[in-house]
Amino acid sequence: MNEGVNVAGQAGPASGKAEGKARSRGLMPRFLALVESVGNRMPHPTIMFIGLVAGLLVLAAVLSAFGVVAETPTGRFAINNLLGQDPVSLQNPRTGAVVSTYANGWQYLTQTLTPNFVGFAPFGMVMVIMIAIGVAEQGGLIAAAVRKLVLSAPARLVTPVVVFAGVMSNIAADAGYLVLVPLGAVVFLGMKRHPLAGLAAAFAGVSGGFSANLIITTLDPLLGGFTLAAAKTGDAMVGTNFGETMNIATMNYYFVVASTLLIVVLGSWVVERVIEPHLGVWRADAATPEEHAEELSEAERRGLRRAGLAFLACVAVLAWMAFPVKSGLPLLGTLSTASLPEAQYASIMARYGSVGFTHAPLFGTEVIVSALFFLFLIPGLVYGMAVGRIRRGVDFVHTMEESMRGMASFVILVFFMAQFVAYFNASNIGVLIAMKGAQLLELLPHQSTAGIVLLITGFVLLSAVINLFMGSASAKWAILAPIFVPVLMTVNVSPAATQMLYRIGDSSTNIITPLMTYFAFVIVIGRKYQKDFGIGSLVSLMLPFSIVFMIGWTLLFLVWALAGWPIGPDSAIFFVPPSR
Repeated sequence: MNEGVNVAGQAGPASGKAEGKARSRGLMPRFLALVESVGNRMPHPTIMFIGLVAGLLVLAAVLSAFGVVAETPTGRFAINNLLGQDPVSLQNPRTGAVVSTYANGWQYLTQTLTPNFVGFAPFGMVMVIMIAIGVAEQGGLIAAAVRKLVLSAPARLVTPVVVFAGVMSNIAADAGYLVLVPLGAVVFLGMKRHPLAGLAAAFAGVSGGFSANLIITTLDPLLGGFTLAAAKTGDAMVGTNFGETMNIATMNYYFVVASTLLIVVLGSWVVERVIEPHLGVWRADAATPEEHAEELSEAERRGLRRAGLAFLACVAVLAWMAFPVKSGLPLLGTLSTASLPEAQYASIMARYGSVGFTHAPLFGTEVIVSALFFLFLIPGLVYGMAVGRIRRGVDFVHTMEESMRGMASFVILVFFMAQFVAYFNASNIGVLIAMKGAQLLELLPHQSTAGIVLLITGFVLLSAVINLFMGSASAKWAILAPIFVPVLMTVNVSPAATQMLYRIGDSSTNIITPLMTYFAFVIVIGRKYQKDFGIGSLVSLMLPFSIVFMIGWTLLFLVWALAGWPIGPDSAIFFVPPSR
């Protein structure tokens, strides 16, 4: 990262400004301006999360005093008073099983303060990736690569390419957030477009397009396992056998592939027709060097060639390690399915019916982060040495140190955000919200075609709203699947279709919820280009994507249903129940 990003509102030399910001009196620009204004009047993000922590603890104490309990298909979840003297039991939302207990709330608060912070999922991964990105950035590789892209890529394709890359990055776990969101801003800046529009394009693809891809990701079988279990309940109600015949990995595949094209088209349209006119023309301030698409020097071209070869060498090593064979040759197959222990291999076979390429250790989150570390670090080092920016060992160390200078505000914010997320989960308030929403949706009529359309739309909206309060896609589905899979089966909607509807709503609001794990990280990147960029700024920036994605995705599903197309191999949207 460049110098001086400060979440408190002070930006270093990398900050700029937007001039000529749209002053249209149209409804959308005025609405987005209102959202941004209201959002940015909220307290400093760190102060806001401190307040949210305090408010959450008080709310949990009040609900617990009134004996509030959430009854779910996976168990009974009492609201835990984290400020009281009563025992605190932490339960797994997927199973209802108690995973840990504390003698009282104060023991929980004091014993988990450090683990909540250190164990916060993106914290370590962000820091690891930023060390490597710092080498590539400070060594000059990223700037040179962007200039090369600007000089060679058709300008009209940049936006859809950024969105598409974000969607496809889901196969690589969290890589899209860590790499593509900052890179999207850099690419747009290099093309003299507003960097926040590039940030938005990448974030929309990565997070808003979470349930779209051209290949099967780990999310498919993860959600499919809960759908399968819920379908067995529905089978008993309507006399079907979905629980015995569904393929949990491929049941949504056709629709997910089509969704990729939809997200790219809609995301590109929102960027170019809504976001960029709203942001206005980007003008760097006096402290920000202007980016010019000048021809690369011979040293830079040489550095890019060497960095490219280094990158290919790293990819070749990874491919060698991922090749699915057992061999005595060094590294061969060490990250492939062939390296899986027999018990783990058998478990995967029993759950999914086959062992695919994505089940390899290579696709584990930790391995992907390690791979990204070397894929940035080694080419960045090679480039820096080729152009003379890294001449000594101390220069190499300084490139890594420089990338950490702007991360202090992120570290402080993550500390309090981690506590809030942990307390929210421990209190069971998220489970309560999910269940109340599910009970409300069950009241909708669903005995006619119009009623089914209303129920489908309502379920998408419910999934979208619940996502604002409960982050984990699998935890929410563990609660909702046992309710809505059987309910919709009674009106001849297949389990696969219900799962896809859930995914549409869940993905559409990923980009506007502050509880999303990487929300703070995206704000920090935004502050690099706009010193007052805050929660309101990011929400207003992403809200058009959220609205357009939800409407477009739902309409696509309805058209798909009317056409009678399958959403996956042997997975129709509607089914004819057997006669009894």
